Amino acid sequence: MSVIVRNSYGAIAVNKGVIERMIIEDMLGMGTFLMLSNKKGKPIKEKPTPIIDPDYYDAVEVSEKKDQVKVKIYIVVKNGKNISETADMIFEAVEKDFEMLRLPKPVTISVKVRGLSGDKNGVIIKRNIDIVRNNN
Repeated sequence: MSVIVRNSYGAIAVNKGVIERMIIEDMLGMGTFLMLSNKKGKPIKEKPTPIIDPDYYDAVEVSEKKDQVKVKIYIVVKNGKNISETADMIFEAVEKDFEMLRLPKPVTISVKVRGLSGDKNGVIIKRNIDIVRNNN
């Protein structure tokens, strides 16, 4: 799947994997606020390697139907951080990535909070909170 933009100069295709990688890198930069997780809420541990671990791709979904792009991001919010502020930071980062590629903003960006890190022992308190930004 590619996101395609056509203009008078021709067509530009951006692979879905490229967009997902950009979003993952932004989310890893927000490590003090969140951890990426899979759909079931299991945190994906950050590994200090120069390449992005394939497990991270379970945390981000970019889909396109009828020229409408939708983004879903699965996270665990760290202890003491505000969920709505964290979601706003994610929304801004995703929209900035699309703007950098000169693509229209995604129709919906969903942040799916699957848990809260409870304490320093790594205990995860399960949650199922969905925060959505709609761009029309």
